[in-house]
Parts: sequence; structure tokens; C-alpha cells
Amino acid sequence: MRSKKKGFTLIEMIVALAVTAVIGYLFISIGRDFVRAWDHIGDTVSRETEARAAMDWIARDIESAFFQDGTNVMFAVDMLDDGSNSGKWEASSVGRPTSSGTDTANHEYGWAGCWVRLFTASPTLNAVGYQIIRSTMRETIPPAFTPRYMLYRNAATVRETIDKELDLGNATAYPVGVGDVVNPQRPNILAVNVVDFGVRLYIYEADPTIDYSDVDAPDGLRLIFPANTSSRLETDISLAAAHQGSTFSGNVYGSRYPDVVEIYMRILTERGADLIYEMEEAGDNTFWEEIVANNSRLYRRYIVVRGSSGL
Repeated sequence: MRSKKKGFTLIEMIVALAVTAVIGYLFISIGRDFVRAWDHIGDTVSRETEARAAMDWIARDIESAFFQDGTNVMFAVDMLDDGSNSGKWEASSVGRPTSSGTDTANHEYGWAGCWVRLFTASPTLNAVGYQIIRSTMRETIPPAFTPRYMLYRNAATVRETIDKELDLGNATAYPVGVGDVVNPQRPNILAVNVVDFGVRLYIYEADPTIDYSDVDAPDGLRLIFPANTSSRLETDISLAAAHQGSTFSGNVYGSRYPDVVEIYMRILTERGADLIYEMEEAGDNTFWEEIVANNSRLYRRYIVVRGSSGL
């Protein structure tokens, strides 16, 4: 008796194809999600590592701060209201909205961040300065020639530091070593995609006769910048707010040399940096703040000034 050959019916073939398609879609979806998660993890790890390294470098400088007793300015901070200070700011069609940039409650310390200067002995005596620049780094940032916001550290040489009067309040001192940025190289860039950089300055003060319950500072500290006369965080300040600290014993709070420095740094994700660049080059800054808020992380660290007096 001849046996009949069995085969797939049309319905069975359709069902088999559908199942195969579903399984294939699941594999593709899982693979895509894995790639996205891996990219996110890689971006996060890279950003965390860079932020930690930058904070460590700043902490090393501040913990080794050097100052000269007297009225000369040994620690200076300026909130920058434009990008002209560095001498290395590549302008775009539009930039950060002029109405934003100074909101101390949300850790925005100037349209172009803070320009922080001090003398450090880590490991040699140098005048150093920190500020944000907008520039290109063709060897490290794809695509080539794409501007990025970067936190830059510049240092005057030992000879230049010693030959000048030790006074950061003197606008003619250290004009190239700290004030201007010329052809920044990778060793001088501490972190990339930094859109906010600022400080809060404190001094030690623990007077039992004073009620510190409404003071914006940790226990035992008094906020001196940016602060009002009551040591509360000053939120209604001009873009050009500044602090020039010296060790002169007769100084008011607004001119004191700090005992503790709190550093703030806001770093964009790679996606956030790309969105900001595309928006600025297109001549539209409408969503600048929204993009930064949704695609960045704020880093902070308290640093005790352990420096010493000399010269």
C-alpha cells in the first residue's frame, strides 16, 4: 500500500514564519537594548571618571594653597558674564541664553561659569586658574573640529609666579599664565562637556552667641561667597559678582581668605553635548536650559584649604 507524503499546510507555514519573525524581533530588540545600555554605561563611566579626576586635581591645588599674609589678593573668583575672558572661546550662531547662567540656588555661577584663581604649591609654587572655554580638540572629540565646553586649568610658571607681585587682584599680573588661554592642550583640559563651574566659599566660625539656624552653611562654617551680609546664599546678584580674598585681619566677610571651598561642576552626557551643539549651530537656543537639565549631572565636593603662609 503506497504511503502518502506529509507536508506543511499553508496555515502551518504562516504560523511558523510568524513565530520565527517574533523570535527574530525579540533577539533584535534585546540586542538593541543591550547596545543602548552598554553605550549608556560607557558614557556614564567615562563621565564619572573624568569628573572624579578633575575634582581630584582641583582638590590637590586647593589643599596645597599658598598665601602671603597681608592685603594682597591670594584667592579670587569672578562670575563671568561672557566668554571673552579666556581668549579661547569659539562663538556659535547662538550660545547660552543671556537671561540664564546666574542662579546660585541651582548652581549656575555665571554665564560662562566662574574664573577661580589661587596660588598653589602642588608640587611647585604656581599661580593657577580654572575656567570654562568653548573650543575644539580635534584629536579627542569626534567629529573633528566640533566645539565643546571644557573646564581648563592653566598655570603660570614658577619663575613667572615669583617674579610678579603675589597679588591676584592685580589685573596686570599673570596675564598670559592664568588670564588668557592660548592653544590649550589635552594635559590642561580637566573635563569635557562642562557647562557650569562654580564655587561656594566658607570660613570657620562657631560663635555660641550666634544663632546659625538660618545660615546657608554646614555646622561650624559661615558662607562668605556668594552670600549676603547675613551669610545667606545670595541669589539676587549681578553676573559680574566677584570675591577677592586676602588674609588681612581687618577684612570683612566679603574679602576673607576661605577655609573651605565647595566646588560644583555640571557635565553633559554625550547626547546632551551633541544636542547643545546642533541647537547652537542652528541659531536656536530656546531649549538650552531644558537640554542641560535633562542631559547632565552635577558634581560637588568640599575641599579644606590646608595651605600655609610664606614669603
